[in-house]
Amino acid sequence: MKESFYKKLQDDLTALRFLYDEDSLDQYKCDAIILSIKEARKKISMHSPLSEKEVLLNCIDTLFEVLEEGYTQKILDFLDAIHSVPEIYMLNRNLFSLRNELKAFQKKYGKHYFNFIDEIKPHFSKRAPKNKWEFFSAASDEDFKKLHPVGYNWLCFAGITALMLPSIIYIAYCLFINPAPDEWWLILGGVGTFIIGVGLFNIVAAWIHQYLGHMLTLVCLLGGLVITVISLFLLYT
Repeated sequence: MKESFYKKLQDDLTALRFLYDEDSLDQYKCDAIILSIKEARKKISMHSPLSEKEVLLNCIDTLFEVLEEGYTQKILDFLDAIHSVPEIYMLNRNLFSLRNELKAFQKKYGKHYFNFIDEIKPHFSKRAPKNKWEFFSAASDEDFKKLHPVGYNWLCFAGITALMLPSIIYIAYCLFINPAPDEWWLILGGVGTFIIGVGLFNIVAAWIHQYLGHMLTLVCLLGGLVITVISLFLLYT
């Protein structure tokens, strides 16, 4: 889906929220917006990946249920909670950055809402998010960490292991299993295996919704592998 699709969905959710906040509901405008959201739901159902469906379709379907109930304050609170969800797929933010809004609605109306916020599932995207530089901040993990403290520790361990394991295997092979000549090609292989580790680390980061895109993963895995193979060839032939 194009970014304009998600921007239109967000605009519809925001407009619907303002309509319900007015003293008198404009039913004609309301029906037109709901029809637009239903059309968006159909496209998401047909063309979006499963991970996206689990979040967006959950939000839209629950919105229709809340509208059917007819409690204005609950409708306003629900739209306050979800109107920014399309920004996830515009690559402006990640799911866990909406923790406060979604959890506030859960606390007020029940934990059966927004179950997806309590699950640990990877989020992959073709391109790096627009807020990718924020991932290098120490505070970037706080939302996920507060929701999943134990899972966060395990993912940190998995990330460090993924980053360092290729280099450890390479060094163990070249120094102990099959000792290589003392040449600088060892350093080249170390660089290559570290680059492979960066690619693997990026995959683990998808579980914290900080994946930096398929291009980085492919470049690191393939580029690092080529460098490592060249190093081994130069060392042992």
